[in-house]
Parts: sequence; C-alpha cells; structure tokens
Amino acid sequence: MNSEIGTPQTDRLLTTPHAAAVAGIISGVLFFVSQWLINLATDDIRAGNRLLADRVGSLSVAFQLVALAGIAFLWFIGVARDRLGRKEDQFYATVFLGSGLLYLAMTFTAATLETGL
Repeated sequence: MNSEIGTPQTDRLLTTPHAAAVAGIISGVLFFVSQWLINLATDDIRAGNRLLADRVGSLSVAFQLVALAGIAFLWFIGVARDRLGRKEDQFYATVFLGSGLLYLAMTFTAATLETGL
C-alpha cells in the first residue's frame, strides 16, 4: 500500500495511453457496428425484401450506438490531448480538436437525417 494519503496504487490501473487506446477501439467498434446495421437495413429496404417497419428496431439500436460512439470519440480526443500535454503545439491542438468536433458534428447530422428519413 502506498504511504501517501489519497493516492492508492489502484488509481493507476488504467493509465492515459491505455485509456486512449481503449477509447479509440470502443469508438471505432461502435461506429462500425452502427454503420453496418444501418447499411443492412437500408439494403433490404432498397431491394424491396422488407418493409421499413420490420427494421425499426435495428435502426433504433444503430442510431443509439452512434451517440455512444461519439461519446467514446470525445473521450479519445480528450485523453490523446492530455497525453501530449505541454509538448502539443497550439496550432496542432486547435486543428486536432476542431477536426474532431467537425467529424462528430457531421456524423451526428448524418445520423439525424437518416433517422428523419
């Protein structure tokens, strides 16, 4: 046990690089699964095999996964920026954060439009 008060060794189980890796993997998997579910539903509908009412459940799950993937992606951005810390250039930090937020805004907009259709 650590002799310092308030800093037990269990606080360091998930370090910053590992947290960034976990966040990136979770984000990627959730985005992939949501896009795969949307693609399956829309392909069946376009082919005329099924009605939209048959695929409402999978589309609902897919659009909810987009939101969770966005949260994981924001966590990834935050942990990656924390990892770079003081070494990060201000211009690079602005571009990195701005492009990440723009990517999420476009993804959420596309998911919202797909939900509306």
